[in-house]
Amino acid sequence: MKPLIRRGGWTAAIRPLADGEAVAAIGDVHGQDDLFEALLDALSPDLRAAPRATLVQLGDLVDRGPGSLAALRRAKAGLPGVESVTLMGNHEDRMLSAILTDDPEEHAMWLEFGAGETLAEAGVSFDRPDWREVFASALGRDLIDWLTQLPKLHRVGDLAFVHAGLDPALPLSEQSPRTLMWTRRPWLESRGPYDAGVAVIHGHTPQPQVDLSHPHRVNLDTGAFRTGALSALLIVGDRMRIVQAVRP
Repeated sequence: MKPLIRRGGWTAAIRPLADGEAVAAIGDVHGQDDLFEALLDALSPDLRAAPRATLVQLGDLVDRGPGSLAALRRAKAGLPGVESVTLMGNHEDRMLSAILTDDPEEHAMWLEFGAGETLAEAGVSFDRPDWREVFASALGRDLIDWLTQLPKLHRVGDLAFVHAGLDPALPLSEQSPRTLMWTRRPWLESRGPYDAGVAVIHGHTPQPQVDLSHPHRVNLDTGAFRTGALSALLIVGDRMRIVQAVRP
């Protein structure tokens, strides 16, 4: 059964964009490629209608779900005519650390993070001594090269997109890659404002629903692998709304 699309009401944008500009950010997919596909289709008309449009996927495309490789390929393809940006999430970081090294500790840590579903999609398991070679072959060199070059932060005007969050005490230019991909506290307790007056759009920490009440940040991770709800924030000019793909 196809996912349902839920659109929240329009409200004032957390930070306005220039006239004619639109941005959509999508939270943690975690292998829910059916929701990802449906959400991209739902966002596409608004983005294509804008003279300048950007799509940002906030990372954690992989693990914990059956469509991780499919979601990676979909993110890499992007939306035609729209600037498409995928950020490095901590799960992509962990996956790359596992497949690009022969360190058993890295392999074990990725398994704890939900690698089993990702490997199963490629038809391989950790039981095989050559699992890294088989999995890398399933990914393909182009996809691995794309993954290794994913940014950790992206700016659009006064919006800063990251996977996990920031160190509230540091300027944007001094944030460490690990903080951008992995942080939770003190970030989640921070009230802002943040460097350069940006609003931060992030994922990483699951919550039951998107809260738009914070004046300086929005968390878009609604735990799609568990809840069946994948969330996006759409900003068009000076207004914004939540768009979700939800399994019936």
